Amino acid sequence: MKHVAILVLLVAFTWPVLAAPQDTLKVSVDLVNVLFTVADRRGRFVPGLRAEDFVVEEDGKRQEIRHFARENELPLTIGMLIDTSPSVRPVFDEEKVTATGFLESILRPSDLALVIGFDRSVTLVQDYTESSRRLKAAIEELEIGGGTSLYDAVYLACREKLNREAGRKAVILISDGEDTTSKTKFVEALIAAHQSDAVIYSISNRGGSFLYRGLGRGDPGTLRKFSEETGGAMFFVDNKNSFKKIFDQIAQELRSQYSLGYMSTNTARDGKYRLIRIIPRDSSYMVKARKGYYAPKSTEGY
Repeated sequence: MKHVAILVLLVAFTWPVLAAPQDTLKVSVDLVNVLFTVADRRGRFVPGLRAEDFVVEEDGKRQEIRHFARENELPLTIGMLIDTSPSVRPVFDEEKVTATGFLESILRPSDLALVIGFDRSVTLVQDYTESSRRLKAAIEELEIGGGTSLYDAVYLACREKLNREAGRKAVILISDGEDTTSKTKFVEALIAAHQSDAVIYSISNRGGSFLYRGLGRGDPGTLRKFSEETGGAMFFVDNKNSFKKIFDQIAQELRSQYSLGYMSTNTARDGKYRLIRIIPRDSSYMVKARKGYYAPKSTEGY
């Protein structure tokens, strides 16, 4: 078994960077970046749109779009966060197989992914790599432990890894959502997710038939909050949705993303939360994006 890095908050700043950045997109630290998708009234993703097809507002004030790109113009960085607590045991093998298949299907040569397992501790099993072989080996290596440090996992992944990357960033979070052992609070993890510009796709393993096995529902509200606030989506594994079907839906959305950036007209570095609204000029279109972001503070970078 290869060496892994066991991560706790006391050593949160000792994460090794094992993979060199590739084709990094350089942007201003004050540029507000937003990933989003656009669907028509039938729920189908709309391709081929341009910057002039949208208006962006922050706290109700119109902003000038400085950067706009379609999904195939930006590299993708994925953080795969997999709950390894006892609650996932009934679906653990299926989780691992389908997670591997998802990464193999979505990653292109310019993309990177990492794998984190979490129970009582948070383990960086595989740092950034473009190698499907390494990612598969890392996922297969995961084993069931005790406890669930969900907030710690999201915080560390976003604050210490994804925050350093540019381009499109996504977190695939597989868990029942019930945190039992984190040192980090939920709001701290959510702020770290906002500041990393990552979109969180949550997959709850506590739907459908699993309820009849005495496992309970976990805490889907936590997973839903992470996803809704960052512009992602939350799914249940149940009789209607298998892991494969869910991963296929996430892959389709990632392939349909747009990205825009703007320099906020509010120059106050006060750390306050600001609302973002992307308005399509075609009123029949529906936009899904993160709801807002936390402004930088004068004493720290954004």
